[in-house]
Amino acid sequence: MATDNTVKEEELPEHISVFTVMARRARKGKVHLIVLTMAIFMAFLEIFYIMNFHGTLVNFIEGLGLTSLAEFINRSLYLDLNISLILVMAILVAVGFLIYPAKRPPTKATEEQLREFMRKYVDRIPIYDYILAAIGFIVIAYNAWLQPYVVANEGSIPENLTGISIVMAILGFIMVIEVTRRAVGPWMIFVMIVFLLYYLNFYRFDALKWATDMFYAREGLFNIPYTVMAMYVFAFLFFGNFLEQIGIGNYITRLMLGLFGKRPGGPAKVSIVSSGFMGMLSGSSVANVFTTGVFTIPLMKKSGFPPEVAGAVEASASTGGQIMPPIMGAAAFIMASYLGRPYGDIVIAGFLPAFIYFASLYYFVDLEAKRRSLKGLTEVPDVKPMLRKLYLLSPVALIVYLLVIRLPPQHAVVASLSLALIAAVWATDFLKLSTKITYTITGIALYIIGYLVGLNNLATAYFGGISLLLLTFILYLVPALRPFSQVIIRSIEQAVRNSIPVFMAAAMAGVIQGSLTLTGLSTRLGETLIAIAHNNIYLLLIFAGLISILVGMGVPTTANYVITSLISATAIMTAAQTMLGIPAAAALLAANMFVFYYGILADVTPPVALAAFAGATVARADFWKTAVNATRMAFAKYVLPFIFAVNPAMLIIPIMEGEATVGQLIYAIIATIGVIISASAGFAGYLGGHIRRNWLRVLLAVVGILAVTTNLYLVIATYVLSIITYLLAKKGLA
Repeated sequence: MATDNTVKEEELPEHISVFTVMARRARKGKVHLIVLTMAIFMAFLEIFYIMNFHGTLVNFIEGLGLTSLAEFINRSLYLDLNISLILVMAILVAVGFLIYPAKRPPTKATEEQLREFMRKYVDRIPIYDYILAAIGFIVIAYNAWLQPYVVANEGSIPENLTGISIVMAILGFIMVIEVTRRAVGPWMIFVMIVFLLYYLNFYRFDALKWATDMFYAREGLFNIPYTVMAMYVFAFLFFGNFLEQIGIGNYITRLMLGLFGKRPGGPAKVSIVSSGFMGMLSGSSVANVFTTGVFTIPLMKKSGFPPEVAGAVEASASTGGQIMPPIMGAAAFIMASYLGRPYGDIVIAGFLPAFIYFASLYYFVDLEAKRRSLKGLTEVPDVKPMLRKLYLLSPVALIVYLLVIRLPPQHAVVASLSLALIAAVWATDFLKLSTKITYTITGIALYIIGYLVGLNNLATAYFGGISLLLLTFILYLVPALRPFSQVIIRSIEQAVRNSIPVFMAAAMAGVIQGSLTLTGLSTRLGETLIAIAHNNIYLLLIFAGLISILVGMGVPTTANYVITSLISATAIMTAAQTMLGIPAAAALLAANMFVFYYGILADVTPPVALAAFAGATVARADFWKTAVNATRMAFAKYVLPFIFAVNPAMLIIPIMEGEATVGQLIYAIIATIGVIISASAGFAGYLGGHIRRNWLRVLLAVVGILAVTTNLYLVIATYVLSIITYLLAKKGLA
């Protein structure tokens, strides 16, 4: 089992950054105790009420024949879902003021500046942050207190509480905005305010309507994006943190190093594969860079890659983590909600494009390594001992399976978490065999008991998983198992910390969504976009992609997806139906996947390119060179959405639903391979040998990019041109 991965108060990592410095706040003393207490309270609300373990527990007790006790628990300990969601927001706002300082360090600050910033704003928490935390909790908790009166008044604020409710709404809104500014940045606020001002003007600045819609009802802060975060994403954040805490991240990296390290450009290939695995757990490209990049980037530099290339490889791979199932970033859960589909459908739809992206990145790096005549590492970890612990990856395999068979995400996470707990116990060296067997049997018994008392399969999976989690938490009293309880506590705390920027961005996105839908602005903007494109589907896709990238430079992926899905996705769907004759459901899925992909691309597209900036920070490289290289390497993610937008068969789900054919899928794959081979050769300048003629490199890249239209002649041209180039390059004539 891994040791504590939490940053120690007295230690700093070798490569500190804005992200590592900010993560140190409120890690010790009384303030840490406050944060930890509130984190545990939030986890309780999430488990018992938002994910409804309360109802499952009541059914279990009824199954035991204890009807009176079940009725008592149901009556006395019941908490409404809306109230729970609001209380979670109150906790996050309070914790946000404690762990994020009012002043943010400059994004491109030097290490010396960051250390000075840490001494002034991180190691010391001013009294005003405690006051703001208390105010934030109280004014948002007022919303929870008011909810029964709002429901009784058919969705309106009671007249006798109108004045105070408007004041509390204004204060609450300001508190959420301030925490968002601290955790996410000012651009998110700016974008939200633009849309909110349109809403206010549309309704003639009616304060009561604004307070009702945007604060007390579920049209603003507590809209679909925030609700999805609370219902699904928190569980995945906890799951990812838990896997990281028990050492699965380190295990994956070392395993990939053993498998790929000796190949040409081996460390870069390790970075790609391990970042793909870790990205699907973290769902954050920047976090992924600072997790795997601190290990892989120095190895890449050591093997001969220039710093700006090493940072770019890690940034491109880490950004791909957000499209890699089963955890594709928070926006994927919102997509499932918007489309009215099980999240498992999004996992299935995302698998093939993600696999192709990472395959193309691997291929590109292989060409780059051969062009630079780089070798692999001479010493790599021995794979055989690690293969004996391959069962550590079983929780990931299980969650993929459960999502594909369309188990609700939160239940899939809980069931997989049980397996992760058992795997972690078996991976330890300090526990006796009898203890491991007893723990495993206990975990299995909890599932059997749930089934025997009459719980259905879904409830049994949830009951067994949560029961084992709670049991392990309680086993803190047993010295031998105390490390596992501590891991759970640390994972809860880190999940809450990681939730703040994601949940706040979702809350702001909810305000944007409410402003767009309540005013009808989304429909009008979509119609305008189609008109500007002059009914040309490819021109429309280019406009939609540019909008997604531009919006993504200022806001996180979650908010970006909400905005672009309401504006661009509808326009793309309409165009795909009318211009290409694609069935409605397939067109809608492809359109949403298109804007989802392009929103993520902002992380590697200059001038912002946060993932590239993180890679440059770790590699100690020039930011612009790193960003340009990352854009070049990630080109497959720029072109893939164009292919599945016009040929949704690549998303598999349309084939399963009879709206596409296997033949269309095969042709889409053939076209994609042609695009990747041709464009990669052009960008890398290598295909069987060096391509020294610049005009030939440009021709390869242009033909490859144009073939994203899947035009038969252009697809054939990619293959013909690539074969000719390969033969010439082999002879040194290219």
